[in-house]
Amino acid sequence: MMSNLKRRLPWIRIIGSVRTKLLLIFLVVAILPLGTLGYFSYHKSSKVVNSQFGSYGMYAVEQLKLHFDANLKQMDQITGNILAYMIASSILIGDEAPTTYAQYVEERDFQNYLSSLENTNIFKVAVITPSGRVLGNSSVNEESLGNSSFWSSAFAYDKRHVVIHIPDYYSTPDDNYTISLVVPLKTRFGFPGGSWLLIDMKADTILNLIRSFEKDTQSHLQIRDAAGEILLQTSSDYMNQEDDIVWSRSLDTEDWTIEARIPHAKFYESSTVILRYSVFIAILAVILGVVMASFFSFRFTMPIMKLSQSMRRFGEGNLLIRTPVMSSDELGYLSESFNKMTGQIQELVHEISRTEKLKSDAELKALHYQINPHLLFNTLNSIQWKAKLARQPEIHKMLQHLIVVLDGSFNFKQTLVPLHKELEIARHFIEIQRFRYEDTFTFELQVQPGLEDCLIPRMVFQPLLENIFFHGFRDGHGHIHMRIFAANSELYMELEDDGIGVKPEHMEFISSGMKIPGKQGGLGLRNVDERFKLHYGDAYGLKFESNRNIGTKVTLTWPITRELHLQSKY
Repeated sequence: MMSNLKRRLPWIRIIGSVRTKLLLIFLVVAILPLGTLGYFSYHKSSKVVNSQFGSYGMYAVEQLKLHFDANLKQMDQITGNILAYMIASSILIGDEAPTTYAQYVEERDFQNYLSSLENTNIFKVAVITPSGRVLGNSSVNEESLGNSSFWSSAFAYDKRHVVIHIPDYYSTPDDNYTISLVVPLKTRFGFPGGSWLLIDMKADTILNLIRSFEKDTQSHLQIRDAAGEILLQTSSDYMNQEDDIVWSRSLDTEDWTIEARIPHAKFYESSTVILRYSVFIAILAVILGVVMASFFSFRFTMPIMKLSQSMRRFGEGNLLIRTPVMSSDELGYLSESFNKMTGQIQELVHEISRTEKLKSDAELKALHYQINPHLLFNTLNSIQWKAKLARQPEIHKMLQHLIVVLDGSFNFKQTLVPLHKELEIARHFIEIQRFRYEDTFTFELQVQPGLEDCLIPRMVFQPLLENIFFHGFRDGHGHIHMRIFAANSELYMELEDDGIGVKPEHMEFISSGMKIPGKQGGLGLRNVDERFKLHYGDAYGLKFESNRNIGTKVTLTWPITRELHLQSKY
């Protein structure tokens, strides 16, 4: 079916070729590590770049927040200094112009004090009375201030208020942003009721920082109040998106929030560049891998294809075929080996007739060797009858048991025998040992009912029992317990004795089926274990446990097979 499918679909044959497989292997070996390295390199690099960019953005916003807080704290400090000065000097500022020289002097000193507070950061400091008089800074135009929308909105607040705006109340127009602090003054500070303290601070430094930050990060920065109203932004055409990356910090001095927004694509632009280069390198690696794989696969598969053609022709019967040796590497050695193999096969063909003749001779010899057991049985039977006629019952019974044991040993026709026959041979062997050692040992046999017809390799119990008498017991003294039972579709035979046991240094050799150096014996155990593994597999066979001067336990395991099931097989 598969061959018909390959004939109908030629591309299956192409995929199944050695050249195609090598090409695929070369591609996988060349591209997979590079692709894995590229993926992890991109993942790690983009993660580091994005993390650093995000940290830089948060750090920059934090610095803007600290700068804002520092400026506002400085303005609050100036406010506190002015109020402390008024309390300490105990001067009174009127709503109208001074009418006495003393009032003039006090007001002049106060204005000089306000002028002394101005520096490079503080732009203007002034006190505005309820009538609109401006004290402390002559650049503030009283009329323009009264008409200013900023000043009109300031009256809506009855407490300290901070505004970011472009002032329109100076004598000289100024288009730069200013941070204005407006503080209502109470009469206990020496000012008329309804007076206000106005402190204007240049916002140039902050705006330069904001513009520099927006240029570096390509983001949009806004300053919002508690109600979410925008107090300051450098551009009004930016549209907020849901996936924007947002960095924000709240001021400590005001209920304001500095918020920087950067488009998602801009934030991950560096990662996108890394991805593009990674993909480019991956594509380049694929192209290079295909070229190199094609070259090497052709170089390696051409000798294999030639060898395959030669093997196919050799299989068709052309014993004289030889394959060309195209290189001096392993493939060349393989071609040479094939040529040598074909020559050797030619020689072996000529030897087939001679081998068949030798086989026939071996069969004749095997038939001849089968005559010897018959001669032995006939001789033993003669001795048995002689012992019976001589009225020697012990010799008669002993020979009777020996004949049964030898008959089972020389029965080459049956590889597997029923369990009851194997047990019968074991009982006869025990009886022989009783004639030898009399009643110095005891033997106990327990067989689970229903297992008598289960098959077992022949002559496996007798070597194990013989091993006990020759190596385990001293002069035949001891107890033997033999138990046969079934569990989980398997048969178990446990043979225990209370003999002298095995020395610990000899256990490793016996458990691994090796001969003990300098010792005789052990052939019976190895023979039994090898026969079980030969019939049933390596999972079955003999297990050996022994404790010195306590005893030995041998366990045999084999699958349950019934006599009727295997008679036809064997």
